[in-house]
Amino acid sequence: MSGTGLSELHKWRYSFLDLPLWGWGIRTQGLEKRLFKFLEPEVPAIRNGFNLLFEYLKKQVDKPVMEDLVKKALWVKIVRESDAFASLRMTRKHLDSYFRIEGIEHLIEAADRKRPVVLLSSHFGSFYTLAIGATVSGIPIYPIARTVDDSPASPLVWRLYAKANYALTEKRLTARYIYTNFSGKVDRSIVSLFKAGGVFLAMIDLPRTLFPHKRISVELFGFPSSLPSGLVQSGLRYNAIFLNAWNMVERDTNGNFYRFLKIEGPMPDGLNAQEVLQRYADRLTKQIVEKPWQWMGLQIVSQYNESEGTQNA
Repeated sequence: MSGTGLSELHKWRYSFLDLPLWGWGIRTQGLEKRLFKFLEPEVPAIRNGFNLLFEYLKKQVDKPVMEDLVKKALWVKIVRESDAFASLRMTRKHLDSYFRIEGIEHLIEAADRKRPVVLLSSHFGSFYTLAIGATVSGIPIYPIARTVDDSPASPLVWRLYAKANYALTEKRLTARYIYTNFSGKVDRSIVSLFKAGGVFLAMIDLPRTLFPHKRISVELFGFPSSLPSGLVQSGLRYNAIFLNAWNMVERDTNGNFYRFLKIEGPMPDGLNAQEVLQRYADRLTKQIVEKPWQWMGLQIVSQYNESEGTQNA
């Protein structure tokens, strides 16, 4: 979340008044203007992220295109953060009002093989609602999430919002969150769930600065990088099936928005951890190249570059 330089009152209003109103469908012009105004301090970092990403991709965009991309990124962020509250309306009966889903058959077919399934996803679009949308399959999905930072370094309002996000979205799951802490330790119940053939969702597009544990080298955006490998290695140990899944925020022809959930076909059996992660990195790169405004990692894109001599900001 944002709020740099803004008063505590603005932060509380954004998190627990404006976002709930937006999530519950009260979308006046005044409210939209206030939400965008709150996020204005993030604009320079977002613009810089686009510039750096396009530099990596050897691509150029003109100023009008750049400003449109920045606005899209802010809009996706508002939807994503308001979905903590909108999720309460995402009942099984009304999921088709919130999601368009492609490839759900891949998940159903994988689960029918009576093996664990790992959905490798990213911080893309409205990422945690992916597990809610996929409940149309009737298959319980366990999202892997990091515990909330309760240290004094994290403002109280952000801590409470993060906890509310987990608590409210979990109400719409047919399973529950599996938590990992900042030391990389995961809830031990994951072992019995793997053995029982559980289905897991993990956003593993984390740079070393945010999650330094059990990294394996990959190529990302054409430069050396690395990704967390713990869940992949556990999945291989229990003969899991790996699929990629993405959750994007899109607009329809009437200007309304929905969450587009896309589940890709399974990776081949017999891959090792590095090969699984490289295939994931290739597909993640493709998604980001096509729709970079959907990616939450945009503002810290430099931290993914582990080329020799690169200084991560």
